[in-house]
Amino acid sequence: MRSAPEQALVFPVTLQRNAFGPRLTARAGDVWRAMQDVVVDQSSSVGWTPERYVEADLMFIVRTMTVVHRRELTVAEPLQGRTWVSRARRDMLFTREVRLFASGEVEPLAAATQEWALLTRALAPTRATKALYDAFTIVEGFPSTALPEVTGAAGSWRSTHAFSTWHLWMDPHGHVNHPAYVDYCDESLARAVAKAGLDAQALSPVAESVHFKAAIGAQAEVVVETAFAGQAGDAGVFTHRVTADGKVCATATTVRRLAGVPGWVERVVQGG
Repeated sequence: MRSAPEQALVFPVTLQRNAFGPRLTARAGDVWRAMQDVVVDQSSSVGWTPERYVEADLMFIVRTMTVVHRRELTVAEPLQGRTWVSRARRDMLFTREVRLFASGEVEPLAAATQEWALLTRALAPTRATKALYDAFTIVEGFPSTALPEVTGAAGSWRSTHAFSTWHLWMDPHGHVNHPAYVDYCDESLARAVAKAGLDAQALSPVAESVHFKAAIGAQAEVVVETAFAGQAGDAGVFTHRVTADGKVCATATTVRRLAGVPGWVERVVQGG
């Protein structure tokens, strides 16, 4: 089965140097940012630029996003992105697929399914205008992305990471951009890995899913609660609850390997 529709435009993708850690592989959050750039490029290509959304008093926000990584992205690797809308409900809720490809490879390096909601700039739900709806072609028949099956029982292990957000982290809408939530979850797990005496930089993304409930602003007191949820093959599965000033802003699941370290999940869970 083809992994992307032939009519989906191809957009070049460049991950900057700050997207890569000491192993010269891209962090999951920066893969999300690359996918966001592909979506913005595709929207702009059909006439809906960021400026036009502002003029129309409209904005899309991500409700849920699930990403599966076939392998890690390496530094200086040329990439291409494709994206298309696969479903629309009530002219307000839209499903979008995003794929990142390496040059010459048929299967995507990373695949995402995004659930979007259309809002006014005042954050009120609204229906798409005819001009907006007609700009995006809905392409069905391609499978959505799903997390791998979890095996093994969840334990009682928990870990908590707390911090305050910076003003400099705010996006054009004045809140934390959605890939940052992945960073927060990965940092929470990385600290637990380091506490167990392991190399936190060796964490490798397999898959993740985030369900967004509320925005996070500047100087918010954020708490990320991380729990062990089982395993998916040789990867550990962890759930996360992200709160800001006591309000639940997101729930997430991350599936991670620790490169070159068998049995690392047990060491982290027992060490925490």
